[in-house]
Amino acid sequence: MKKRLLGLLCMGILLIGGALACRHFWFSLPVGEGPAGPPVPGDLFAETWSDRKVLLLGVGDSITAGLGAASTDHSSFNRLVANPSDEFPDVQGICLSAVLPNLRTENLAVSGSTSIYHVEMLRDELEIQDPDTFGLVVMTSGGNDLIHSYGRMPPREGAMYGATLAQAQPWIDNFQKRLHTMIDLLEERFPGGCLIFLADVYDP
Repeated sequence: MKKRLLGLLCMGILLIGGALACRHFWFSLPVGEGPAGPPVPGDLFAETWSDRKVLLLGVGDSITAGLGAASTDHSSFNRLVANPSDEFPDVQGICLSAVLPNLRTENLAVSGSTSIYHVEMLRDELEIQDPDTFGLVVMTSGGNDLIHSYGRMPPREGAMYGATLAQAQPWIDNFQKRLHTMIDLLEERFPGGCLIFLADVYDP
């Protein structure tokens, strides 16, 4: 009986230790501190930039979709629009809603999506905007093309993890063509003009 209890106790300690180790090495990853970039002068946001109708459009993957943000207000896309309630003091009032009175937003980004999907989505789902609407487009595309499957399946286009450079070269060339196609589609759908801010492959 004592041996059995001792065995169960040892098994429990191993399981708890394994769970704590798993949490430490896979989930409790370090998080950076401090500013994400150089200071933004607040006086640039003191006056209206434009009275035109402006559409802030989000396109792409989890970065633009907001995966991992503490709340929807803290996603990078929504922080461009308005400050969250706990915004850092030095960037209070530094947001697009402060300078674009006729701003509206649409975020079409989907977590886990690849550039293959982004082309299809822009072609099939994004409507042509009115000529009096100016587009501000923020897009992240390409990261998932590299990391999808994490080696669980053989490398393929849109999931290149584990591929050799020679194997991936045609997919890289096709990715470049897709980026040009995405930019062409965006410009076609904003006859009133647009600015496109593109992050193609993020740094993990």
